[in-house]
Amino acid sequence: MNRTKNCKVIALILLSSLLVLAALNASVLSVQAQSQATVTVISSLGGTTDPAEGTTSYDAGTEVTLTATPVEGFLFDNWQIATPSGTTTTADNPATITVEAGVDYAAQAIFVPIENPPAGVPVTDYTTAAIVVVLPAIGGTTSPPPATYALADASELMLTATAASGWQFSHWVIGGSPMDHGAYSFTATPTDNPYNVNHGYGNTYTYQPVFTPIGTTEPTPIPELSTIIVALALVVAAAGTIAYKRKTK
Repeated sequence: MNRTKNCKVIALILLSSLLVLAALNASVLSVQAQSQATVTVISSLGGTTDPAEGTTSYDAGTEVTLTATPVEGFLFDNWQIATPSGTTTTADNPATITVEAGVDYAAQAIFVPIENPPAGVPVTDYTTAAIVVVLPAIGGTTSPPPATYALADASELMLTATAASGWQFSHWVIGGSPMDHGAYSFTATPTDNPYNVNHGYGNTYTYQPVFTPIGTTEPTPIPELSTIIVALALVVAAAGTIAYKRKTK
């Protein structure tokens, strides 16, 4: 009888010990989880990523590098990085994020298909090509149509804007970086139509036409610096004239 009681006591002690160890282990795992972050890379159409698709845990403060590699016929556009607090977009590739404790991250590389060049030489080296992104706009159409194009030689590519009924072409808006192509000088809001895009090799630039309803002038291109200086000079001169007249009265 005593032996049976002893066995029960020993069993209870072992069970209690196991429960304590399980609780301690759960506590350790909980603390560890709170000091880590997870990064989930989502698969992308048009390319591969490093890290590959899947979820990985990192210690807080770790710099995670995301690299996107497009397959033939596609071009990397941006990384979409989402957390519970919102989504950010970056064109950096590789992109680096410093993870915070307890935060879940989701990242996806966005690739865009490259259309056949409407004019010029087909591309064999995208690092030296002119990447032309034609954007749509309200009030008209473009030729070539909105898409992403890569050209080894864009000297023959004339971007043409055609206004719809009741609209008129105003200007182009060019976006990209750097906005300096050495000997080739251009403005970010040209009024040429058609417009020759023979610049920006080795970089990606967007081109969007701006159409305005017939009879209006807004929005208008940003004036050249010289125009601004002249306008300021006229304002100063006018103010000086008014002050002089008041003084002589």
